[in-house]
Order: sequence, then C-alpha cells, then structure tokens
Amino acid sequence: MQIKSFLFAAFCFTTLAACHHHEDDITAPAITIENPTEGASISGEVHVHIHVTDESLHEMDVKVTKDSDGSELFTASPAVHDETDYHFEAYFTPSVAAETAVTMTVTVIDHGDNSSTKTVKFTVKP
Repeated sequence: MQIKSFLFAAFCFTTLAACHHHEDDITAPAITIENPTEGASISGEVHVHIHVTDESLHEMDVKVTKDSDGSELFTASPAVHDETDYHFEAYFTPSVAAETAVTMTVTVIDHGDNSSTKTVKFTVKP
C-alpha cells in the first residue's frame, strides 16, 4: 500500500511541477486566424491556418460549428503546452447538403490563466 501511495504522490508532484503557473503573466495569448477569412465561401475542403503566440501557452481549442444549430463540423485541441510560437494547420471536408453558415472559434489559455478567443464566420458548400 505504501508503494502505491508513493507512486501516486510522485505522479501528482511531477504533473504539477510540469505545468507551472505564471502568476506574473498578465498578457493574454495573441491569436491570428490566417485561414479561413471572415465572410469566405468555401466549397469542399476547408483549410485552417492559425498562429498563436504567448510567453507560455497552456491549452488551445478550435471548433467549427453550424450557425443554425450549433452542431460541430470540426474540433481540435492541439498540444500547445509550454509553446511560445505555435502554428496550427488542419484540413477538413464538412458534411453539408447545402450552403451552410458556420463559425470557427479559437480559444487559447496560457499558464497565467489569461485567455483569448477569436471567431471567424464563413460559409461552406458541399
């Protein structure tokens, strides 16, 4: 039983030590959505290009949802932990029967618990 407790304590310490909190960081991450662009009309494959910078990134989420009902067409949570300059690229082909208005939302959190969110509205076609 002592070995299990020791291993659990070592795991917790290692996990907490690896994810350090930056209390002096008051600057939110910078997000640049390079593609798709606001108001674009895209047929077939959607190319996603995002650039994120910060002194110590922690988490990032990317979602593309239908404006009509909020259902997800694409989602990603790339590993950005401790990165300072991160480029995200992905490609997906949305399954839609007709031209559909969508919103891509990018949310990034750094180790100082500062967060940034950016959105881009565009349409996709089959």
